[in-house]
Amino acid sequence: MRTAAKILLIVALLRPINLMAQEQEKEKPQEQKQQPKVAEKKTGRKHSTYFKGELAHWQQNIFGNNSLTEWKGNLFGSDYDLTSVGMEIESYFAKNHLLLSGWSAGYRKDDLRYADYGHMLYVKTFRVFDLKVIEIKTSAGGEWGMPSASFDKTRFNYDTDGSISYHHTYPVKNAPVPFVGVKRGGAFYPFGEISVQKRAGPIILETGMRVNVIEFGIDNYTIKNDHITYDFQNKKLPSPYLFASIGLRIP
Repeated sequence: MRTAAKILLIVALLRPINLMAQEQEKEKPQEQKQQPKVAEKKTGRKHSTYFKGELAHWQQNIFGNNSLTEWKGNLFGSDYDLTSVGMEIESYFAKNHLLLSGWSAGYRKDDLRYADYGHMLYVKTFRVFDLKVIEIKTSAGGEWGMPSASFDKTRFNYDTDGSISYHHTYPVKNAPVPFVGVKRGGAFYPFGEISVQKRAGPIILETGMRVNVIEFGIDNYTIKNDHITYDFQNKKLPSPYLFASIGLRIP
C-alpha cells in the first residue's frame, strides 16, 4: 500500500509540469507567426540597353612632342579639326561583372566632307560610379576602320637662315580592311574615355572626352644650302576629342 501511495504522489507532482510543457509547445507556432518577416534585399539595377546618337569634335596639334598637352591657345591646337557623328548600342548589366558595369559597340563617321574615309567601328567596356545626381563612367576599348584623310597633314617651315623644313604626318595603316584592295588599308588603335552621364527614365545623356592612342608616321625633311637631311619615325600619340550623346532605352 505504501508503494502504491508513493507512485500516486509522484504522478500527482509530475502532472502540472507536463501540462506546462504542453502549453509551451502550443504557444511556439504562434510566437513564430508573430515575428515580422525580413524584407528581401534587392539585387540592384535592372539590365538595360540604350540606342545612342553622338556628336564629336577633334582638334589637335599632332606635330608637338606631346600632342595632348602642347596646346596653341585653343582647345587642342589647330593642325587638324573635324566633326564626327556616330551611333552606338550600349548595354548595362544588372550587377557588376569582373568590376565592369556593361559594354557597348558603335560606328562613327569622321569628317562628313569625305565618303571614302573616316569610317570607324569600336567596342568598349565600362564601369559606372553612381553619385546619385550624376554618374561618372570610365571606359576602355579599341577602334578599327579607315581613318579620316584629315589626319594626313603637311607643314612647311621657312627659317631665317634660308633653310626649308618639310614635315609630313599620317596615321600608320596596320590592319586589313575588306574590299579595299590592299593588305593593310586600315588602322586599329586602343582608346580610353571618361564621361559624365545622367539616366532619367528612358533617356540617357552623356558628355566627355575620349583619348585615342593613334600611331602616326612622321617624315621630316630639311633643305639647307642644297643639302637634304631627313628623319623617319613612327610615334604613338594621344589624340583626344570631346563628345556629347543622347540615347533612348530599348524596351
